[in-house]
Amino acid sequence: MFQLLQRTSTNLCNSYFQVGAGLPVIASVTRIIASGDPVSRIVGSLSGTLGYVMSELEDGNFFSEVVKTAKALGYTEPDPRDDLSGMDVARKALILARLLGQQISMENINVESLYPSELGPEVMSTTDFLESGLAKLDETIEEKVKAASLRGNVLRYVCVIGNTGCQVGLQEVPKDSALGRLRGSDNVVEIYSRCYESSPLVIQGAGAGNDTTAAGVLADIIDLQDLFQARP
Repeated sequence: MFQLLQRTSTNLCNSYFQVGAGLPVIASVTRIIASGDPVSRIVGSLSGTLGYVMSELEDGNFFSEVVKTAKALGYTEPDPRDDLSGMDVARKALILARLLGQQISMENINVESLYPSELGPEVMSTTDFLESGLAKLDETIEEKVKAASLRGNVLRYVCVIGNTGCQVGLQEVPKDSALGRLRGSDNVVEIYSRCYESSPLVIQGAGAGNDTTAAGVLADIIDLQDLFQARP
């Protein structure tokens, strides 16, 4: 069973049913809500690919080179624009927003793409994007990284889910915060509620990988089995 899930987990990781790979994000939010503690805000870096890219930019690396390295490491989709569009994060944000009771759809989420439409898949091939398109983004991204650093912050690609809606895109966060300390392809989620107002509940761990995702899916299957067995 576990070996079968390993073989299929790459696709499952990008489905509508995965938030944080094997991390207990949904379970934690559900438990907090069930306790009567209203969740006011969720801020999360939910893409292992973009988490890696953003943390590598802090070291002064060019955006284009970091994305190419991420692709070589197997962190990105075959076309990195599938990750850079932010839609994967938006799908996960939608799940969490609905979990908080928001009656929204993808059209209600403001998603910031890391590349303009003139570099989109309808305009240029994946090969052209990697060879020439990516480099056109270096200067703009570098300016944003430097501006954040001057304010003592770092850039992260996050979803922000609050009472007024959901946004997905680049955001400056303090260097000493859980999101600011993020390195590599980990996922990090900060959950704010009445009990976790000044010090959020932080969930962090591997956000990508077949083994991690397979373990999370297996845990979900076991939970479903327990649920059905509990029914009369």
